[in-house]
Amino acid sequence: MIEMIGKHSTLPAVAAVLAFGLFCSAAAERQLVDGIAVVVGDQVILESEINEEFYIYQMRMGSSRIPDSDALNVRSGIVREMVDELLLVAKAKRDTLALDPAAVDRELESRVSDLEERQGSEEALAAALESQGLTLERLKSIYRDDIERRLLAEMVVRSEIHSKISVTWREVEIYYEEHGAEISQVPETFTVAGILSVPKISEPVKLAAIERMTEIRDRLESGETFEELARENSDDASAERGGDLGFIGRGITVPEFEEALFALEVGEVSGIVPTRFGFHIIEIVEKEEDRVHARHILARIVPGPEDDERAFARAESLRQLVVGGEDFEVVAEEYSDDPISGERGGELGTFTREDLNPAFLTVVEDLEIGAISVVTRGESGYYVLKLIAREEPRVAELDEVRENLKEYLFSLKAEEAYRELLDRLAEETYVDIRTQMVSEQ
Repeated sequence: MIEMIGKHSTLPAVAAVLAFGLFCSAAAERQLVDGIAVVVGDQVILESEINEEFYIYQMRMGSSRIPDSDALNVRSGIVREMVDELLLVAKAKRDTLALDPAAVDRELESRVSDLEERQGSEEALAAALESQGLTLERLKSIYRDDIERRLLAEMVVRSEIHSKISVTWREVEIYYEEHGAEISQVPETFTVAGILSVPKISEPVKLAAIERMTEIRDRLESGETFEELARENSDDASAERGGDLGFIGRGITVPEFEEALFALEVGEVSGIVPTRFGFHIIEIVEKEEDRVHARHILARIVPGPEDDERAFARAESLRQLVVGGEDFEVVAEEYSDDPISGERGGELGTFTREDLNPAFLTVVEDLEIGAISVVTRGESGYYVLKLIAREEPRVAELDEVRENLKEYLFSLKAEEAYRELLDRLAEETYVDIRTQMVSEQ
């Protein structure tokens, strides 16, 4: 587990222009008079285009509103990256580079689908866009322009930068000799095994939940609406939306829920469906070939104090078996409630201090190798822990980081070449940034 330390990212400048959602349309294509924000050669960016991009950025980040303190910096980043991209696009056009239309279509479909999933449905996305004066068709137009420009920019970066950069193994060795202690730190690690005892929910708790859901099912059959009953009774976050889960594809939910989802027809309401989260009643709103739009009502079941006490007592009895001489691996395989680690004799993995559950770290850092812990509360239940190995922090050997260092040096060279290319293109191309959306940073 080798950590590359330093403030340099792999290729921030290149990554930003290639991954960030960008678009621009020629002013002649717009029917309304609009303020010109930026001119790059014969290409124009309008103020409205920046506003549209800013709104779509918020949607992609899952934020309805970016704080005023951050908005200027975000808009500034949008403008500067659009300028960089248009410089690269102008170069691509001069070099007569051509795109694959199928690649553009594939990414357009992927982007729109991603936004639909974030909003919950195609209808919810259309409503969100309409609130900002946009349409789904306008969104697709923005994205298509963006994708075409980004792919052209990528082609320029590959041909003008990546194809001309090489890193020799001697360069790697020299860099390691000069900076190895700074960038090749291997952190302290703990290899830990555990036997898990999960609190089992008692039958009275389950029966109470089933009785509650039976009553709700009866109320549905008597004519009460699913949405209202979900708002009043569901223990899920979707309750405030009347239980609406949006569209769900296969492989997204737990198997029992998925089986019920795809067995129902539009308008049909399920019986009581048990899962590890509790008991559900499901209604199908729309159905497509590989996904369904559903609502649900959830009666969540959680262990009570007595269930918790029983789990602790069971964990303590398993600990006593191990302390008394039973093989830890055998006990874990036979009795642990974690089947995955149980098959490995209880091994949970190797962790740094930052990765290890803080409650576990407090316990295992004081254990000797091979020692057994007291019963410790984890996220899933009670654990009996064993420290298998502990590695002190050290500087990695060159052979351990050789490949990573080569990639790191390539990224440093690419970043420098990228900025030099943009500086050269900016000198060759007329650039006029008129908007007030650019901060002075």
